[in-house]
Amino acid sequence: MGALLLFVSCQSRSEKLYAAAYEKINQNQFSEAIQLLESSADLEKDNIKKTKAQFEAARLLRFELQDYEKALRILRTIVLESQDSKMRLLSQESICEIYFDHLQNYQEALKELLTLEPLLPEKKKKETIRLKIAQAQRFSGNNQAALEYVDVALKTSTVETNSFLKLKAQIFQSLQKQDEALKIYDEIFQKDQKYFIEEHLFAAVSSIHEEKKDYKAAIEYLEKNASLISDKNYLELRIKKMREKQTNKPFSRGVRK
Repeated sequence: MGALLLFVSCQSRSEKLYAAAYEKINQNQFSEAIQLLESSADLEKDNIKKTKAQFEAARLLRFELQDYEKALRILRTIVLESQDSKMRLLSQESICEIYFDHLQNYQEALKELLTLEPLLPEKKKKETIRLKIAQAQRFSGNNQAALEYVDVALKTSTVETNSFLKLKAQIFQSLQKQDEALKIYDEIFQKDQKYFIEEHLFAAVSSIHEEKKDYKAAIEYLEKNASLISDKNYLELRIKKMREKQTNKPFSRGVRK
């Protein structure tokens, strides 16, 4: 007991505030916890401890309160001022995730992702970020830049190859290059059937045939792969829809005399 009292008495004001913040977190009192963490960071002289308090405050703002603008301000401060290289990198990753996943501001996400990518030492994570860069380009409306980026990324890709190919097919579809998209989807199917099934790409292929108004091809494709499509309700409804469209297609019943 005496040792505990000595430890508490030796704690600095910033450490006491940090400990109090965790008590508030355990009680789900997140606004109060953030205030205590910010006060702890303001008083803390040790840069590493200061960063720890700031990052925890940003985490609560992001995940518990969804106050993304304030979380971004704190994370940017860490990126600019922290002496902890690992925390600077984690903060930059968090900034990218907020813009991409939460705010869906793909133009800002693209800027931040391009800053992050060269900083990453791990090949797998670097590839994942490159995929997000291409996705951000596409979602920003720059399909051609996204397509060029994907082609470059595919030359060295080892862990995200299927995802890059899927994105390439989606870009071709957006550009109304349906035949090119179909070729890419077939390449994925031949290369990794398990991935194709898990990503529900049968639906993507049938939708391309629908865009081309080739309802017969859509029906034949779905029926051919029926055993591989787990969602039988989807399969049944999709085939029914294509048959209805085929029936209602102009000249499908012949030319009236």
